[in-house]
Amino acid sequence: MVGLGTLVRRLFSADDAGISVPAMDGVFKPDNRLEEAERLLALPGIDNLVVSPTGLLCSSDKTLLRIDLDGARVSPAAVAEFPAPVTFVASAPGGRLAVGIEGDGLHVGQAGTWKRIELAPDMTSCLTAGVFAPDGALFVCVGSRKHSTRHWKRDLMEHGASGGVFAVDPTEGSGRALAQGLAFPNGAAFLGDGRLAISESWRHRVIVIDLKSAARPMAMLEDLPAYPCRLSSAAGGGLWIALFAPRRQLFELVLREDDYRREMMATIDLDEWIGPELAGSAKPDQPLSQGSIRQMGVLKPWAPSRSYGLVARCDDKGLLRESWHSRADGSMHGITSICEYGGRVYATSRGSGTLLRLAVPANDGGSVHG
Repeated sequence: MVGLGTLVRRLFSADDAGISVPAMDGVFKPDNRLEEAERLLALPGIDNLVVSPTGLLCSSDKTLLRIDLDGARVSPAAVAEFPAPVTFVASAPGGRLAVGIEGDGLHVGQAGTWKRIELAPDMTSCLTAGVFAPDGALFVCVGSRKHSTRHWKRDLMEHGASGGVFAVDPTEGSGRALAQGLAFPNGAAFLGDGRLAISESWRHRVIVIDLKSAARPMAMLEDLPAYPCRLSSAAGGGLWIALFAPRRQLFELVLREDDYRREMMATIDLDEWIGPELAGSAKPDQPLSQGSIRQMGVLKPWAPSRSYGLVARCDDKGLLRESWHSRADGSMHGITSICEYGGRVYATSRGSGTLLRLAVPANDGGSVHG
């Protein structure tokens, strides 16, 4: 279903930036459940969560870690170190792992037996997500062929649409494109019917690819109020969606004003650009800081902040069922990954460097993993 905002953009604009953003209403009505979630572990740079036969794994900068959740104590243990930041982790049913390394491409294997898989040079610096099929086939997302993962904001501001989804042979490295021309594909997961769901950050949507058909990818969710990141399968059917930053009218305006946007990129430090962020900042010279709504020095939860905390769950048909929020005045922002493990739901707040465990009703999550 095409949202009103998407329809308006198609009528009045040739690009993906709009003149309005969808309100957080209905299923996206703000709450504080993400802010109130159990904070299990402080780990700067925590990013991609994945469930493997050996337990719950996560990445943090150049390190792949296993998280020990036994008992009351939660502790991380290093599994592997890589020469550059880890950009995604995927686990096969048999325990084999695929790890994206910024600038170094794809590594497949297990601790002590890693093998670097040769990919086209323009695919190696921005591998954003991956997922193994039950038969061991590997599918990876290349967010951008022009910019590295760390320069995602530049890709957004340049209206990047050079990303793609590829089926990669995890042994030989040969690849087959399933979809190209995507605007920063940033997450991948399988639906219950075998279709591959992909989050497309800059177009604020989730698309699905039918691997048994030559049909073009179809939109499953459109006009989301935030930028979607990684996906994972929900045990009860459907998807968990991590959304890493909010959409704002000011961002959309900057994306539409080409002269302003180009001058901003040419003359201002990237950290000061007007655009989405993974975490809030207390710096007084930050753009939009004066636009936030404060009363008596207190930032209000409805303030138009550049960062936000948001996860959502949808069913196999793409109907959104529920959302969890950390609002403008919260701190659990920049949610980049979410998954189920052992009947519980875990998420990473990259903005705060925190592993969260969400409060989910027992019949509303699932327990197939772990």
